[in-house]
Amino acid sequence: MTEPATRAADRTSTNPKERITMDDSGFSTLLARLSEKSRDEYYNPYTKFTWPDTVPEDQWWMNPDYLTVSGTGLIDDETTLKALARYETVNFFSLHVHGIRELMIEVARRIHTPDFAEYNEYLHHFIGEENAHMWFFAEFCHRYTGGIYPEAASPLRGEGFGNLWDDVIVFSRILIFEEIFDYYNSRMGKDQLIPDILREIHAAHHHDESRHVAFGKQLVKRLYDRALAADPDRREEIEKYVKDYMTYSVRSLYNPQIFRDCGVGNPLAVRREALSHPVREAFHVKLMTRVDRFFVAAGIFSTSWGTEHVSA
Repeated sequence: MTEPATRAADRTSTNPKERITMDDSGFSTLLARLSEKSRDEYYNPYTKFTWPDTVPEDQWWMNPDYLTVSGTGLIDDETTLKALARYETVNFFSLHVHGIRELMIEVARRIHTPDFAEYNEYLHHFIGEENAHMWFFAEFCHRYTGGIYPEAASPLRGEGFGNLWDDVIVFSRILIFEEIFDYYNSRMGKDQLIPDILREIHAAHHHDESRHVAFGKQLVKRLYDRALAADPDRREEIEKYVKDYMTYSVRSLYNPQIFRDCGVGNPLAVRREALSHPVREAFHVKLMTRVDRFFVAAGIFSTSWGTEHVSA
């Protein structure tokens, strides 16, 4: 086994007014509270759900207001839209599975290393909960749709910025991933239009992700301040990377295969038109508002992400 890479000492920003601050005692209190909630609210994912024999295909698997073509007029036929809702659900869950796999690998590489020692207990809860999420998202797809969509290759490099900045990149990606999907989970988990099993899956995921997001924001801020103090010259490069990853994440919702599978003609053209439609661009901004505001308030972004990044 190789030794963990040596990292620079943990240092905090000397300009607290420019970014969110949280002292060590406050963060330690947060970690203890989140760990306690994880213990108290633990559930067995393998026995939590009552899986039906089938999920009706004539029912909306995703509320049509949240489909990638919502508000565009690109698809009007209800049968086609319901088929699209099924395939968008599969894509949505597939993105969860692939994203969680990457997340778990990166967190596992850091747990029980010197730089992350103070987070060890909560990171164990974090990994356990994410493992449960990956299982039930994949289980739904394998039970009712024949499996998940394959992972698309990312055009963005995931590391190589130096150890301290790589930590920032990894946990920023995790935070973006969690914020995007929690936007949908929090709404679908209460939506009476969709089948019970889907509503229950969304609700379970949202319940856990609220803890993960709270932890992630404070961790990203601390890691960013440490990296900035040690290597300030990469600041603009990191901001661009995180914004590009936000764009990539939004675009991944528009998997061209979902349009092919529901029988839409010229799926690539439909994807392009949907991505650049003003209604969808406004939705993208709404979808990313919470995490975008965090990055600005934390001093990680000098300007907000904005719509120009998606359709570019």
